[in-house]
Amino acid sequence: MSAFALALFAAACGVSSNETDQNRNPQQVTLRVTTSGSGLVRGAGSDCRSSCSAQYVKGSQVHLVAVPDADSSFSGWSGACSGTAACDLTLDADRDLAATFAGSPPPPPGQRRLTVIVQGHGRVTSRPAGLDCDSSTCSADFADGISISLDAAPASGFNFDGWGAGCSGPGGCTLTLRSDRTVYANFTAQQPPPPPPPSQAHLVASVTGPGTVTGGGLNCGESTATCDVTLAGGSTVTLTASPAGRTRFMGWGGACSGTTTTCELTVNADTKVTAEFQSEVMALAPSDGTNIYPVMALNSTRLFWPRWTNGSAIWSMPKKGGEAVRVVAASVTAMAADDAYLYWTDQHSLYSVPVGGGEVAQLASAWPIEKLALDEVGALYWTVGPGIGTNGSVHRMQNRADSVIASDQYPAGAVAVDADYVYFATSTASGAVRRVPRKGGTVESLLDCAATCSVYGVRVDAENVYWREAYSGRVFARDKKTGAVRTLDGGNGSDGSTVYADLQVNAGVVYWNRIGGLGPVYGIFRVNGDGTGFGAVDSSNDAAWYGLAVDDDAVYYFHASSIIRRLK
Repeated sequence: MSAFALALFAAACGVSSNETDQNRNPQQVTLRVTTSGSGLVRGAGSDCRSSCSAQYVKGSQVHLVAVPDADSSFSGWSGACSGTAACDLTLDADRDLAATFAGSPPPPPGQRRLTVIVQGHGRVTSRPAGLDCDSSTCSADFADGISISLDAAPASGFNFDGWGAGCSGPGGCTLTLRSDRTVYANFTAQQPPPPPPPSQAHLVASVTGPGTVTGGGLNCGESTATCDVTLAGGSTVTLTASPAGRTRFMGWGGACSGTTTTCELTVNADTKVTAEFQSEVMALAPSDGTNIYPVMALNSTRLFWPRWTNGSAIWSMPKKGGEAVRVVAASVTAMAADDAYLYWTDQHSLYSVPVGGGEVAQLASAWPIEKLALDEVGALYWTVGPGIGTNGSVHRMQNRADSVIASDQYPAGAVAVDADYVYFATSTASGAVRRVPRKGGTVESLLDCAATCSVYGVRVDAENVYWREAYSGRVFARDKKTGAVRTLDGGNGSDGSTVYADLQVNAGVVYWNRIGGLGPVYGIFRVNGDGTGFGAVDSSNDAAWYGLAVDDDAVYYFHASSIIRRLK
């Protein structure tokens, strides 16, 4: 049966066609098959013995094969089919047909019967001669014990897919007749060849950012406008992406892919490619007197920060630059965001709002609520510092259900989360960095520096726990496996500032701001988690470097009240 033939198997053997006809769609037709004798008809849904019916979309094509049982032979078709070969029908109306099978006498003494059932369109012949079966079912008797080879030749437009039953696979078929045997030969229609390419085709380029795509007649970019060319069908072209000064090529889209600056393609039809360029350094929010540092947050597409415009509010904009929009009126000391909600605190309460703005929910009240962290399933973590009648607590909230996962810990604000634990800073001499399982449990001390340090920031990745000392500004890492502690900021030493010190980690690289100390170099710095690769991301002799956020593509920070985005 062709690939589009059977639309709906309506009824099995023994079901009255009248029952089916009463409820069928006008665009459906019914094929009714009856058999007499020992055999079946294959191709009308399930194999059919006795009486069966099936419904099809009008105009469907079916390929029917009569398959006699071992002790029977096919006598012929009647009704919509005739003859003894396989029957192909176009069902443009209801059709009835019958297949008649007759008992076959056993082969003469000393001979064996070989039956070949051809499915599809093709011819099977035997060596030695005696069997020649063309798109039907046929049998021949041969001497007992003889070795017979069968050859399959597909009809035009068909392929031979292989043997079944007595032989298998797409190769030759040789068998020794020690008993009566049956072999299937399977032929399937060839897929039509792809259409030839058009005589002409359009190649269209779309460029985002400061750069140009050339090749194949294209010259498409910010200052050029040849972005749609007509080529001969089947043309092969090489496109080149050329970034402008202080710009980086980020990658192709459409018919091209990857981040290499060249793309080779064959234009067999109208084809579109895209190319994205980004500035190495971008001022997302220039210094206009409204930006409130040092707080910022990122989700997968947007940056959030507070501004003073007729009162304090949180604003957002695309991370790649674009229009800034006001999200919610708020005073902010810390915030975090995912792709659904923005969370923030003013130290007295914890709030949320949809990232595009909307109804504000008050999630918790306490004092002082410090830093916030989100995990990969959207659970929110925060600490409440010591206060009147309390020694502080560590909290986890999911689906707006607040649970205390650690209490009496004297949290000092900093909090981070990995796949298993929540890490937080404390303000006691018995452990400056501790951790607790994400849903609560035994609290462990990871760092005990007595009265010699105070931890301001905590971050974590798969290999290390990182922290920053408040009084010195120094950056440290503790190996999760060995517990070994190492200093990471050897390149610029003590900062000496506790105000606006920040720390971030992404892809095994640690980032921090330097805003104090002896100078003369201040700015944003980085180092690999193993202590190698120290260097400045951006620096100058002024100390106005506040706030810090990092994603897989760029580093975001305040400098002199502007928000800067710098590609890694």
